[in-house]
Amino acid sequence: MVRNKLMMHGLSLGLVTLAAFGLACGGDPPIETSGDSSDEGDDEDDSTDEGDQTSAPTTGPDETSAPTSTTTPGSTEADTDADPTDTDDTTGPAPADCGNSVLEGDEECDNGANNGDDKACTADCTKNVCGDGKVGPGEGCDDGNTVDDDECTNACLVPGCGDGEASVNEQCDDGNDDNTDECTNSCTNPICGDTFIQPSLSEECDDGADNGAANVCTPECKNAVCGDGFVLAGEEECDGGKDGNGPGLSCLEGCVANICGDGDKSPDEGCDDANTADGDGCSGLCELEECGNGVTDAGEGCDDGNDDNTDECTTLCALPACGDGFAQETSGEQCDLGAGNNNTGECTTACKDATCGDGFVWANNEQCDNGAENGNDKACTAACKNNVCGDGFTGPGEQCDDGNNVDTDTCTNVCKLAACGDGIKGPMEECDDGNMVDADGCSNTCKLPKCGDGLIQPGEECDDGNMSNTDACVGMCKTAKCGDGFVLMGTEDCDDGNTNSGDGCSAMCKLEENSAVVDLTALNKAIPDDAYFGTIATMACVDLVVAKAGIVTGGSVRLGMDHTWIGDLVIKLYSPNNAAVLGLMSIPGAVETDDLGNGGVGDSSNMSKAYPVLFSDPGIKSAELMGNTIGTDQIVCKDDAACDYFAAKGAVVGLNNFAGFAGTQAMGTWKLCVGDRGFGDTGTIDAIKLTLNLQ
Repeated sequence: MVRNKLMMHGLSLGLVTLAAFGLACGGDPPIETSGDSSDEGDDEDDSTDEGDQTSAPTTGPDETSAPTSTTTPGSTEADTDADPTDTDDTTGPAPADCGNSVLEGDEECDNGANNGDDKACTADCTKNVCGDGKVGPGEGCDDGNTVDDDECTNACLVPGCGDGEASVNEQCDDGNDDNTDECTNSCTNPICGDTFIQPSLSEECDDGADNGAANVCTPECKNAVCGDGFVLAGEEECDGGKDGNGPGLSCLEGCVANICGDGDKSPDEGCDDANTADGDGCSGLCELEECGNGVTDAGEGCDDGNDDNTDECTTLCALPACGDGFAQETSGEQCDLGAGNNNTGECTTACKDATCGDGFVWANNEQCDNGAENGNDKACTAACKNNVCGDGFTGPGEQCDDGNNVDTDTCTNVCKLAACGDGIKGPMEECDDGNMVDADGCSNTCKLPKCGDGLIQPGEECDDGNMSNTDACVGMCKTAKCGDGFVLMGTEDCDDGNTNSGDGCSAMCKLEENSAVVDLTALNKAIPDDAYFGTIATMACVDLVVAKAGIVTGGSVRLGMDHTWIGDLVIKLYSPNNAAVLGLMSIPGAVETDDLGNGGVGDSSNMSKAYPVLFSDPGIKSAELMGNTIGTDQIVCKDDAACDYFAAKGAVVGLNNFAGFAGTQAMGTWKLCVGDRGFGDTGTIDAIKLTLNLQ
């Protein structure tokens, strides 16, 4: 297409040259024509003939060489007096005026108002051709280069399957609709299993997903035949492959199984007398009938076909017995001393080697042996030694046994645990005053007094044993009250740290008219397992429709959900139309390399819908540390009393806190989204409460 356009370009230049030659010879001046010129352009040419001066004077028999001029309505006297040729001996012809619809100077074209880089004649009066970097009429693209396998071909076409050019997204492209050649209609290289029979690959058939070892078309795209090594279901009983079918083989000619009684001795048969009767020298199982033939025939106790009297069958075809003086290992015997077998000796009456744990005390070797009851926490240890204090094993009647004589460690010399209140400060104790009085500076648990220990000490208003700011006793052991800046769950709707009304949260800690709340429960929204890849499409999202108008100043989210292994989770809050996003939590316990779910192993604790957590700017703990003090089988908020968090966005690109939404219009659909980036741990979103503070 480039070649054709360039040829047209050359033709156009030739026509211009011929026209100029005609002008020099006294002919009419050339008129540029174009497929993009309009009737309006023709009208302008007509008006020029009637009122304007021509740019090149014409001569004839009745005309003089002196220029004439015509004054059109609206023209000035200066216009009338101007030299129509606009030339003199020093400057030559006036420069071309691109855009005046007149072909002048070195212009290739001039369509006036219809000039443009997307038109047949460009803005600089050159013809728009393929390869000039401008997408003109008839071109799908124009990248201005000669690379044919990029995103725009040399013919200025957008590449596509079937255009004969293999693009960056195609394996091949032969420009035809033949699926049986070396390039399919999908522009992929032919392979066995693509449902097309390619002679170039020596394929005889191709049933795609139905190719199979038991089907009419094999996994090698060959028609199933006897001798190909594949057993065709419903037609063949066996197939030994090439040279593997025939007399004396497991598979006969015709792919028929060689079975006992067919008169053809297979490799697995000792004989085959063409019947399945016993007692004729060849049994019904095609085995030789004699002692030593490996088959227990009539009158034999056993027959293992060998001359070894120490295995599970003697050479007389009799079963072995413990006590016969021979150790038959195949019968489970470890030893056999005949009359010397004894349960206190090295070989028991069961023909087993004496060992610790067999329930028999081996004389001069074991102190005890209680069989399955042996154990390092039992009266008889796993080594068949009597369990005593100081041996390092905690036996019956002992609280501990550290195997030493140090009395000030965690285990005393009488194998009793060091206890809080014994007056000795142990390794795990902060103090030990030898009593069980809580309010004397050392608690009954041998801990120094502090807020959160569950004991009300001087200076504390309360102490409920946790550091949660959402219950009746908030951080610093103060009784929860309206105006303390902490939302008391179940009682307060809000708490902005003051008791002033008119700021969105009333003096009674109730939401005012300048607040918007969306409270959804019983959602049971499943979170796709191991699907998160940084986008909202890979997350489970719940629409939070705010019907109230107003400008947001801040907010909070209370979230109840079930999920194991919270270190898999990314939680985001999107404003209406996804204009802004706040990362509430991102793979706690791990350092992410990006917001695509990549990073180390996150926290292994769990979330339960019965114990919702609150995300707000005044939260007392970073969401990045969620679950960091509890284990795999424990639940956030329930087992660590940590229910109040501030956002930790991690690698999420977006806002840092709820205050970042300031200035946002509240009305619209907000979204709370949860993504899971790890395999095997699943969960659901149960309840969401979104609170927006408005101006």
